[in-house]
Amino acid sequence: MANTPTARGLRLSGQVELATVDAPPDWRRVDVLMEHAKGTYSGLAGSPAQKMERWMGHRPSTPDGLPVIGPSSRFPDVIYAFGQGHVGFASGPVTGRIVADQISGRATNINIGVFSPRRFRWKGQTS
Repeated sequence: MANTPTARGLRLSGQVELATVDAPPDWRRVDVLMEHAKGTYSGLAGSPAQKMERWMGHRPSTPDGLPVIGPSSRFPDVIYAFGQGHVGFASGPVTGRIVADQISGRATNINIGVFSPRRFRWKGQTS
């Protein structure tokens, strides 16, 4: 759970819900966050529900759950590095090292073939 003060109030976040894009949110997760926040911040205990705004956003992910790291097959100067999901903050430095190695022509210290963008067939892709 992360609590972030903003100009509009306190933002609570920290739940991952794996579902289809068109699935409605499971607001019980928000209720859990609110109970934790009320226990941490005594000023929230009596806050009326109308002062609270529920929101959720979709976090894109790859079908296999692995990041995409590697050169574009269409644009030789583009190296993809995305799709780390909710571990991006922790995996970012390693991803940065892999990309730096690719740009400079150095061999990476791990097998990055499993992260190749070529493991997917994109709509309209011919090769």
